[in-house]
Amino acid sequence: MDHPAAEELIVDLQAIRVRIRAKLRDGSLPPNSVPMAFGHPGNGENCVACEEILTAARLMMELTNNAKTFLLHGDCYLLWMEELPAPTS
Repeated sequence: MDHPAAEELIVDLQAIRVRIRAKLRDGSLPPNSVPMAFGHPGNGENCVACEEILTAARLMMELTNNAKTFLLHGDCYLLWMEELPAPTS
């Protein structure tokens, strides 16, 4: 049995990953983990990763890096974390 909604979700996640990778390359997203991240309800602004509205019904992650703030959906935050390069020693 096909599940179109599940297939659409996978495509959407892949599309968001592609956007995140591009934003990591162009500096629109921090290229490494940030010292401070706070979660709270969305504030109506746009997610820097997927560019969709951060509604109050969904978790928003607020990241601060070098006095710059990045706002992401909770799910987009997790995808961003997965796309970060592995730390080098």
